[in-house]
Amino acid sequence: MATEEQKKARLVKLFNTIIFGFAKGLYDLFGDTALATADTIGEDIVEEMEHELGLEIQGEDPQALLTEIERLLLDEYGLAKSLRLEIKDNEIDLICEGCAMWHATVELKAAGIPPYTCVPMMIASSALHKRLGRKARFVGITQDMDKRICDIDFHLLD
Repeated sequence: MATEEQKKARLVKLFNTIIFGFAKGLYDLFGDTALATADTIGEDIVEEMEHELGLEIQGEDPQALLTEIERLLLDEYGLAKSLRLEIKDNEIDLICEGCAMWHATVELKAAGIPPYTCVPMMIASSALHKRLGRKARFVGITQDMDKRICDIDFHLLD
């Protein structure tokens, strides 16, 4: 019989497989139009986080807002081993190590599909737009396969 840790790891892998399958199916049917679902899903996640945690995710600027999201994803959800935020002018890098959604992202990229199911990307993009009125263009995700690190890149639009 599997240990609780093994069960949790298998469940996360199963969810990744499901997410990859749905994302690939949407992309196969609708092409790049499927990417538009990321903002809607991101907003739904932010609203669920606020409801579940009994708080309102806010910030006066991108640094404060994304730092709060980073803290919640780590401390309240355990989504990754670490998240690090780097902002320079209008460029935002969100460095994510050991993300629970790693497999879905890797599989999408391997299939030639933009990894639009990346949870930190969806939440960050949606929160910047809905909470600060700033639009952010998702530039891409660079993955270090050996270290299991993603560098999620955005550009803020003025």
